[in-house]
Amino acid sequence: MFNIVYKGNFQSENQLVNNDKLSEKAVPFKEGKELNDLFNLGFMLELPVIIPIMFLTILKIQSMEGHIVFNLKTIFVIAAAFLVNYILKFIHEYIHAILYPLKSKKTIWKYTSNGACFLYCNTKISKLRFIVISLAPMILLGIIPFVIWLFIADKIDLTISVVYVIMTWIMVFFAMGDLANVYNTIRQVPKNAKVFNYGLHSYWINE
Repeated sequence: MFNIVYKGNFQSENQLVNNDKLSEKAVPFKEGKELNDLFNLGFMLELPVIIPIMFLTILKIQSMEGHIVFNLKTIFVIAAAFLVNYILKFIHEYIHAILYPLKSKKTIWKYTSNGACFLYCNTKISKLRFIVISLAPMILLGIIPFVIWLFIADKIDLTISVVYVIMTWIMVFFAMGDLANVYNTIRQVPKNAKVFNYGLHSYWINE
């Protein structure tokens, strides 16, 4: 329905670009020389978000009664959390994909080295739409569930509550690359330019 295909293991950029030609008018994002440069930038951008979340989490847990007992139930909850976290990794990418134009071809890939997933779509979209697509998973899977947790934390089992909130942290951390893309888009892309992906890099173009 949404023209989304899971491709599996990613090995090289040739799998993404195929025979597509990059326009001479396309301007690459200034993202750094290494992929880690992008994630380092994203980590720095996340600090103003994740630090208040952690601070509020600590305050909330301190106000709650009871303590966590390491037993069979705890092991089950943690195991379930690992499974849910694995599923959410894919949902993160599907949220990106759904927000692209319906007819655009979207492919989801997985790095064999670390198991991380990423979405590839080379459709040219507006600057604002690219920003919304980039931020959506963090907001839907991290920020909103955390806000909900603040209201229900002391009404559910303590072990489940703590595991739940840690998963919201993880969903925010997953968005490091997305935040870096948003920062670069705001700083580098002209107002009416289009943004698109080509291989593992982002570009903008005036058409």
